[in-house]
Amino acid sequence: MSERTSVAIYLTSMSVGGAERVALNLCKGFVNRGYDVDLVLVEATGDLLFEVPDGVSIINLESSRVLTSLLPLRRYLSSRQPDVLYSMMTEPNLVAIAAHYSAKVDTRLIISEHNTLSISAESIKDKLVMHIAANIYPIADHVVAVSEGVQRDLYANTRLISGMVSMIYNPIDVDTIREQAVEPTENKWLTDDSYQVVLSGGRHETQKGFDTLLKAFAQVEQDNVRLILFGKGPETESLKDCAATLGIEDRVCFPGFVKNPYSYMAAADVFVLSSEYEGFGIVLIEAMACGCPVVSTDCESGPAEILEDGKYGPLVPVNDDAALAGAINKVLCDPTDPEALQTRVDDFDIETAISQYESLFMK
Repeated sequence: MSERTSVAIYLTSMSVGGAERVALNLCKGFVNRGYDVDLVLVEATGDLLFEVPDGVSIINLESSRVLTSLLPLRRYLSSRQPDVLYSMMTEPNLVAIAAHYSAKVDTRLIISEHNTLSISAESIKDKLVMHIAANIYPIADHVVAVSEGVQRDLYANTRLISGMVSMIYNPIDVDTIREQAVEPTENKWLTDDSYQVVLSGGRHETQKGFDTLLKAFAQVEQDNVRLILFGKGPETESLKDCAATLGIEDRVCFPGFVKNPYSYMAAADVFVLSSEYEGFGIVLIEAMACGCPVVSTDCESGPAEILEDGKYGPLVPVNDDAALAGAINKVLCDPTDPEALQTRVDDFDIETAISQYESLFMK
């Protein structure tokens, strides 16, 4: 490698999401370590584009779909020849492998998997993508799994063999989160001490289990408890309908996209992750960094690792609204010590992850 290492991070866009925030943190960490960093996007769109750190070059492949970015990515590799191409998420990984193979450059290809492939493959298309991934992932120089659960799943369901996959937790910019957490929020429930607020959020889709959360919240009988469910997605309207059917629409707020979710987390009484599955569950660590107690489903994979099997917050079975309601009530009555939560979060700080990536690059 050259004296000043160049790293290209390849993903779809910078729309608000967990993988995109991870990409931001990787960019920041590598730039701070003196790397040349290119953020290579299938399409340079998304609200998080405005948060990309100075010193990062944004490369727009100007493609409407991941698959059609193959040729532009190959051209980029041939002309720029970065020392490392780091790809994020399953479909971009497949395109990265094809582009890297056909470009025949000395660039090292490291792909990263953020989901448990065997669980997240629901549609026919997903299953086809998983089948292809299972067979061609070994072509990459190395694979990164974002949790032990994802690593186990990769070994069990692909042709990858021992030594081909490293586990590196997603980097968290703890200092920035804590800085933003103290900013004021204008939400009336969060500024009124007479309310206890249950908070959750993310892309409104089946994976996130928000319907189970609504059913659980309907079983929380205290008059002063409110639920804020930020984010948006294909299920937003059906979730609003579900709240109305359950008779809790006056106790549930759907604020949509929230620019600073950390101020919400700092003011809330409990954050709930209700997912059916996760690759990691980065939002749990973000809430903990704000000092907010957490409750999570014991889904595959990530939450049990983050919470150390319930030490830092209750874990409940997936799709069990009664158990989720009980855990919410428990934390509202007896919240986890915020200092303990923030001490745990330091284990996931951005500097720790970047050091692990540097070791991997130098292998």
